[in-house]
Amino acid sequence: MDLIFGGVYQGKLEYVKEHFNIKEEEIFYCHKDTIEIDFSKKVIYGFEQFTYACTKQEREAKDYLKKNLSKLKDKIIICTDISQGVVPMDKVVRGWREMNGRAMIYLSGEADYVTRVFCGIPQVVKSVKHVNHKKSESYIHLIRHGTTEGNIKRWYYGSTDLPLLEEGKAMIASLKEGNIYPEIVEADFYTSGLIRTEETFNVIFGDIDHEILEDFKEMSFGDFEKHSYEDLKDIPHYQKWISDKTGHTSPPNGESPQDFRVRVSRGFNHLIALHKLKEFSVRHSGKEAHSVVVCHGGVISAVMMECFPAEDKNFYTWIPEPGHGYTLKIEEGKPVSYDTF
Repeated sequence: MDLIFGGVYQGKLEYVKEHFNIKEEEIFYCHKDTIEIDFSKKVIYGFEQFTYACTKQEREAKDYLKKNLSKLKDKIIICTDISQGVVPMDKVVRGWREMNGRAMIYLSGEADYVTRVFCGIPQVVKSVKHVNHKKSESYIHLIRHGTTEGNIKRWYYGSTDLPLLEEGKAMIASLKEGNIYPEIVEADFYTSGLIRTEETFNVIFGDIDHEILEDFKEMSFGDFEKHSYEDLKDIPHYQKWISDKTGHTSPPNGESPQDFRVRVSRGFNHLIALHKLKEFSVRHSGKEAHSVVVCHGGVISAVMMECFPAEDKNFYTWIPEPGHGYTLKIEEGKPVSYDTF
């Protein structure tokens, strides 16, 4: 549990949204007339409004929290500090301040992290770093899609939305039966959204919910799409493109290697932010945190080059075979090692 507190208009909600990558639909807004909390939401905002409702309806907020403690373990609770200033003359407001204080003392004791936000600046008051908890293992798995017509014909194809060949589906099924993929009990799942990644995903994991990472689409080759080296080798612009060592030349109506790398880097940073939420959701359970992405060879290569530059491998060396990929071990939000499969 994370407890965030601070004065009014100090940037508490903005801090939580940015630090934890929280979307609006993940936030429950407490109301001064409501004595129930929606525990399906990740963030509970305006906790002091909840304690005010409890005060008016003469229900002890702390007892409600104790009863529902297991539902609070993975939540972020945001509360305005109402403890300062002159003691109120109004009996209800005075009782509210006291009840909010009792509830906050209880939550502070149960929370793993307590952070005060002042002028948008977080100040950590309590951290599990000072508590002897075993840290959960954390992994991101990158899987290349199966074989398509473009692979067989050695085409340049990235944005072209090709399906898997039947033999491509059979190959993925065979790899699955061979247990090459990491055993994952729970995970957050993603694809690039292109048909070949969706079909690969369905063969491996079945028809389960997953999200689309737009920045993990393959490089766009523009007018060179669905053409091979033999088709293009006598075209001057093609020769200029493949000869450019800077990576700034793009195919006509396509994407330069440099632009592609920037896009994939942005996408990977977004994935890391999403994965932090997965880590957050399992950190009290002792379970491992897993995120799985089915995407493309070029994307995977760009990620690996960025994450492990000391290996000094070139772009093509990092590209896994269809259906294969890498498992990245994540520590403190960064890849520290990898395994192949």
